[in-house]
Amino acid sequence: MRARLISALCGTASLLVLASMHPAAAQQAAQAQPTAGSSNLEEIVVTARKREERVQTVPMAITAFSSADIEKQHITQVRDLEKAVPNFSSSYSSSDPNAFYSGQVRIRGLAGAFLYFADVPVTDADYSNTTGLTKGLSKSFYFDLADLEVVEGAQGTLFGRPSIGGFISIQPQHPTSDFEGYIKTTFGNYGDKENEFAVNIPIIEDKLLVRVAGQMQQRDGYTHDLQNGQDLDNINYYAWRIGVTFRPTDDFENYLLYDGYWQDSDGATDVMQVIVPGFTFAQIPLPILGNVPLTLGNGPALSGLTNPATAAATFGQLFAIKAAGGQPSLSFFPNLKSLFAQQQALGVRTILGRSSSGIGKDYFYGFTDVATWDVTDDLTIKNIAAARVTKQLGVDDFTNSTLPILTIGWPSTDGVTPGNNHGWTDNSVQYTDELQVHGKALKDKLDWQVGGFLLFDHPIGYNTEISTALGAPTYDHFYERDRSQAVFAHGVYDLSDFTQALPDYLQNLRFTMGYRYTWDFDSLNEVSTKPVDFVQRNAAGIATNCNLISPHDNNCNYHVNSNFNSYGWNLGLDDQVTPNLLVFIRAGNAYRPGGINLAVPAPFNKFNPEHATDVEVGTKADYEFMDVKSRTNISAFHTSYKAIQVSQVVTIPSAVPGQPPSAQQIQANAASAELAGGSLEQTISTPFGLDVHGYASYIYTKYSQYPNVFGQVGAPGFQYVPKWQFAITPTYHLPINPDYGDASIQLTWFWYGHQAVTPLENEIIGNMPHYQDFDLLIDWNNILSYPVDFEFFVTNLTDNTHVVGEIPLTTSLGFTSAAYNPPRMFGFSLKYRFGPGTEHEAAPAEPPSSAPPPAPPAAQQAPRSYLVFFDFDKSALTMEGRNIVDQAAANAGPAHVTQITVTGHTDTVGSDAYNMRLSRRRAESVASELEAKGIRSDEITLVAKGKRDPLVPTGDGVREPQNRRVEIVYGGGPSS
Repeated sequence: MRARLISALCGTASLLVLASMHPAAAQQAAQAQPTAGSSNLEEIVVTARKREERVQTVPMAITAFSSADIEKQHITQVRDLEKAVPNFSSSYSSSDPNAFYSGQVRIRGLAGAFLYFADVPVTDADYSNTTGLTKGLSKSFYFDLADLEVVEGAQGTLFGRPSIGGFISIQPQHPTSDFEGYIKTTFGNYGDKENEFAVNIPIIEDKLLVRVAGQMQQRDGYTHDLQNGQDLDNINYYAWRIGVTFRPTDDFENYLLYDGYWQDSDGATDVMQVIVPGFTFAQIPLPILGNVPLTLGNGPALSGLTNPATAAATFGQLFAIKAAGGQPSLSFFPNLKSLFAQQQALGVRTILGRSSSGIGKDYFYGFTDVATWDVTDDLTIKNIAAARVTKQLGVDDFTNSTLPILTIGWPSTDGVTPGNNHGWTDNSVQYTDELQVHGKALKDKLDWQVGGFLLFDHPIGYNTEISTALGAPTYDHFYERDRSQAVFAHGVYDLSDFTQALPDYLQNLRFTMGYRYTWDFDSLNEVSTKPVDFVQRNAAGIATNCNLISPHDNNCNYHVNSNFNSYGWNLGLDDQVTPNLLVFIRAGNAYRPGGINLAVPAPFNKFNPEHATDVEVGTKADYEFMDVKSRTNISAFHTSYKAIQVSQVVTIPSAVPGQPPSAQQIQANAASAELAGGSLEQTISTPFGLDVHGYASYIYTKYSQYPNVFGQVGAPGFQYVPKWQFAITPTYHLPINPDYGDASIQLTWFWYGHQAVTPLENEIIGNMPHYQDFDLLIDWNNILSYPVDFEFFVTNLTDNTHVVGEIPLTTSLGFTSAAYNPPRMFGFSLKYRFGPGTEHEAAPAEPPSSAPPPAPPAAQQAPRSYLVFFDFDKSALTMEGRNIVDQAAANAGPAHVTQITVTGHTDTVGSDAYNMRLSRRRAESVASELEAKGIRSDEITLVAKGKRDPLVPTGDGVREPQNRRVEIVYGGGPSS
């Protein structure tokens, strides 16, 4: 990592003038000397705007990770990003991200952030029901990656689904032309065993390439279930990936990817924090006693009164309480107080037991095909087609008290053994296709894109959801279809032709504009029965056991359709003030589609889209002071958030005459808010082996209106959004002989502010306290110059315990539970790499002391040389590039030059033919400028070198910035 930080060049077009030096010195400078203005910090190329650009030149807030960053920062699931990404938060109602109701990801305080894998959306912004919330939240995508990027702000134009807060994009490693790969194994506490591998197989060089990768992990749980002796919160999963790149011609490439993931676990844990035994659900009129409250845990059991064998005795108990002057009451769970006291004594790493659930499972797999055709140098057509299958069996017990207060999963038959789950909670397939046309126009000043997107998501059979509340199970059998379609256009225009009269720092202005229109359609068919059973009918053939909260037909079928459409736009202006300083302002609008509430009648069965419009200003800078290289990225934003989808409790009349109304929690559009904040990301690289990366972010949130159904005096706090977040990661590289490898120590400190967890004013616990974590990593790479890496890691170094998710239900069910963070985890891993560049080279032997030193090489007169650097994937001269070429032309006469050789170079990303064309275009750009300054065309020789002859040797597909240059060499004159 440190070697790359020292050698990699990051910044926009950088220039170096080499004059009057010996050939040996010139060669060393060309290969090792940094360019003027470069920071020597790691360069990461991102695709946030559907084209490859260096992250420091993209005018929006992006946190990007290279493959080395992902591994070094132990990013193995989405919640790990909290420690590395500002304005990023995740809410969990369970400690296991694979568990049902696992929560949401929020960027800049807004939920509904999409996750894209290989440019295909794998999460759904429609949270109208509880299925599918964990799509993309599993660990299946976080291995053998090329890069990962988190983009902040409303993204309503370019990517497949509009995202009101931002998105996460993950790119897997693609096949390369070399036989190479790695094997990695990890062992840790709690019986942790992990294995990972990747192998790249070039079947036909540069034509047919295959990459196979896999990962597995098995780890014991850390929460003990007293009832059955199991250890919950365990991990058991397998993930696999096969990628095939096919290049039948130089201008066409097809990438086919198959990936999959399987996991099952014994379940996660939520621990009771608050119990309100006297919480009253209804008043039951009884003779003599009057209205008797039906409570959660006060008084004799309700079942005792409804059972003829015990009814008299139970009534006698109630009468005795009233006769003594007390208030008689009935309860669902009379032993609740005792069980809660026992749980409190056990702490958070042991639970009394589950009343239902069982084994939860996920099975995801998908096929992605990316076809790219370079029609011309200025026109590319790209199509991304995918099919992804999701099979999920969600389980959860929200109290783990042995009582069926609120559970997801098949109920227990004996009260001790968790129920056996039947069917899939989510059993669906998603088809997507996106067509993109990329081009350049107006003398390469305009980069434009147009395209269309289509998504169709439907179940493979019916989805089945089993839930139990207060001991009464409900069986929901539903079939939901979603369709989304959109068209879009996007362009970036270089304004340099119009800025000639402006100051130098305004010469590189660019204007960005995009527009997208999206149509979304949703259809739901539902069968709900109560209790858990198939539909039961009376003599007339009418269903008698439907869930009568919602209007069903005689077959317990409930059907509703909804459709929504809206626009999204993006505007921006940025200025590359210097090669290493970018300033920008952008604004965007996006919408999140509405959806359908399950099991409620109109008008509560639908909710509408919500909209977010944001404005962002920012700067990205690389600089150096006293050999300390730094990168500072700053952004500030304001978001106007309208028609927000919030959870509300509404009163719904009963369909059964004489029965009281019921209270149901639904999604509804009933709020608007203003959000404002900013972030600072800082990276420092010192010459004495210490590198530091950190961030700080702040978000101010305020509801400007909110429904008053909860009786708030004012608007509640914004849910699951910490006002402050901090993280700092210093890494110290030990000063050892490079022949022994690179050894470093890394410590991460992360602080996460308190969060509101409910909009309900009367909840006993309405906020989640702030917390902090420490992680430690000690690694040793290239051990003794062998391609072997070792690491020792510790997460939650101080073994602290804190809440990571709340289930605040004291106002609706009389309890609040919490999910807690994992305890201290530690382990060791060993990685072996093979392929080009990994061969062991022994250190050269010391020459005998008596041997005379070698004679210095004979001095030779060197040609006059200049180097001109280009932006990634660009052939146009920048302002600095033009200046250096003009200087070369001006010096040609005094140097008595009769011949100039102009050699273009590229990195190794893309096909041979494409890179040869790009390198020649770069050489032609320099030659054209030389001719414009008076150099005759017959005195200029053009040479193009593509990916097969890079200036700095690299593997195929490596984005090496030092290869993006043109060499100008004087030659042929008698004294040149």
